Amino acid sequence: MGENQNVKPINLLAVSTAKNTNEILSELIKGSQDKILLKLHLGDSASDFKASSLVRMNARPGSLGHLFNESKKYSGVDLQLMASESFRKDLETLIDQLFRHSNAYRYKSHNLQNLQDYLDYYHILADAIADKMLANDIDHVLFFNIPHLAYDTIIYQIARSLKIETTIVTQSLFPNNFFSLREVEHYGEINNAKVSVRKKTPEIPELELFYMKKIKQKAEKNGRVNVKTIINLILFIFFKNPRLIFRPIYLSRILTRIHKIYKSFPKWRDPFANFFHVNELAYFEHLAEFETTNFDLNERFVYFPLPMQPEMTTSAIGGAYRDQLLALEHLSKILPKDVKIFVKENPKQGSFARGPLFFHRISRIKSVTFVPSFADTNELTRKALFIATVTGTVGWESLCLGKSVLIFGHAWYRDFPGVTEFSKQISFEKIINNIPKKNDISLAFGRLIERAHKGVIDRAYTRLVENYNVETNKINTAKILTELILKEKEVTFTTLK
Repeated sequence: MGENQNVKPINLLAVSTAKNTNEILSELIKGSQDKILLKLHLGDSASDFKASSLVRMNARPGSLGHLFNESKKYSGVDLQLMASESFRKDLETLIDQLFRHSNAYRYKSHNLQNLQDYLDYYHILADAIADKMLANDIDHVLFFNIPHLAYDTIIYQIARSLKIETTIVTQSLFPNNFFSLREVEHYGEINNAKVSVRKKTPEIPELELFYMKKIKQKAEKNGRVNVKTIINLILFIFFKNPRLIFRPIYLSRILTRIHKIYKSFPKWRDPFANFFHVNELAYFEHLAEFETTNFDLNERFVYFPLPMQPEMTTSAIGGAYRDQLLALEHLSKILPKDVKIFVKENPKQGSFARGPLFFHRISRIKSVTFVPSFADTNELTRKALFIATVTGTVGWESLCLGKSVLIFGHAWYRDFPGVTEFSKQISFEKIINNIPKKNDISLAFGRLIERAHKGVIDRAYTRLVENYNVETNKINTAKILTELILKEKEVTFTTLK
């Protein structure tokens, strides 16, 4: 090892579940020249432990078996996590993330049924993972995305409680750029003192939101039951309720309700294309009631498009405002009486976090108007007094249009001109007067990109990179990650304090 022979290597735990990030990870370890040792890897079945089995609660092992077979006795090493000031908040966050794999939202779900089940599993999981981390003398954890899938979140929580260093990388919306940070709470915080002064104002690229390609902003012919719907209904029967085969009348009623729901929405809004559960019926029946809502764009209003749940944007960086209705309730209290809130549902949303009480609770906020699915979000953005969002991309799009933005969570653009972070002391006047100027947005964008890193972490974003080369990306990205772990390179986002 030459001059570094007396330097203690870093014992790394990596959370990497995708083929491309596994390849980057292998390159990182190889290229570090023994400065970084991969001691634990949570990922697919070829990794030490299979990450998804911890949230699906199945017995599928990794190369070292199943975590619970390796850790069968209570060790007590999780006590620091339980004693932390953020324990209750951390516990609530993990339960929220585990709930996405519950019976109502997955065909192959875990079997946690009540609060005590979730509490028991949290303690078992925390103790088993903490035991493994200490047994392997882990002193650094690498995440290839902001933790938001329960198994990565509890690792992050344990690392924080044990004061173990973390490096988090996450893909940006801008081609061939990714962000880095040490703590989730730092997301969006740019330390301008460490950014050089640019001689030229950079041009802001137009976002290509490929994941929204099929979403339209207009009314069109109503949809109808299709092959995907029938397949998902069959999967529901097979995994959740096989007895329905012997209840043709009840099954017929379900089909009738499905047909009625499809007739209520434009054909691009396919309610059951990805998943079917009887709980979804009630959600879409409630949602259909708003398809005939009248709204006037000439009124004074704030636009609040609901982010999709469960997703990182709410369950990880939304903080307390992963409860989006809490954001709406707080927003309503600072608005003048003549200002309405136009709320639009995410076009990909299902029934998660959208039970009957959700609609009852939102109906109690008198300033809210729930607009139809075909309402044009671009027109709503242009006509609004300002945009309110937890952390959504709509906030960035609004800034580029010169609109003020109110955020409730840790958005990546939180330090940009024109952005106001919600607090109980904030005023309506302060928000609407915080109007961003195009040149200021460009300068802030330049500062952000200067602190970003070139490369692709999320393989879905390779389509945005012209002449993308897998091998080149792997080598370059691994080198950047090595430098971040060894603290030879500054992270994108870091606290201003």
